[in-house]
Amino acid sequence: MSLQVKVLTAEKVIWDTVSSSVVLPAVSGDIGILPGHASLVTVLEAGVVRKKNEGEGWTPIVLFGGFAEVKENQVIVLGTGAEEITSELTKEKAEKMVQTAIETFEMVQSNSTDKEEIEAAALEKKIAKARVTAVSLL
Repeated sequence: MSLQVKVLTAEKVIWDTVSSSVVLPAVSGDIGILPGHASLVTVLEAGVVRKKNEGEGWTPIVLFGGFAEVKENQVIVLGTGAEEITSELTKEKAEKMVQTAIETFEMVQSNSTDKEEIEAAALEKKIAKARVTAVSLL
């Protein structure tokens, strides 16, 4: 038995594939999905969505946040944004992105009272950290 996995953003379809398992970055922590999983709808935070087929390694993407529905062996993710990890992104580049995002967040947090600006910097920090995690899965 397998899962039909779809990851969609406003810009494009990231995945429309079959997988034996999926891990989603839910707000309350990662959720592992296997065939036969109970139906659910959940909010997703910025993090790594990963899928796996028997005998293969994990395939990750970075999700910027969104929602997921699991029902009858289908996993549908509606993301606010997502990016696939390519071979061009090395662990060193990803770690540098994290450092830049942390510095930006600290600067914005100490110099701004604009809640939206602070939240945007915090989101970019989470996305940068998710890139490091995703690269390490390859």
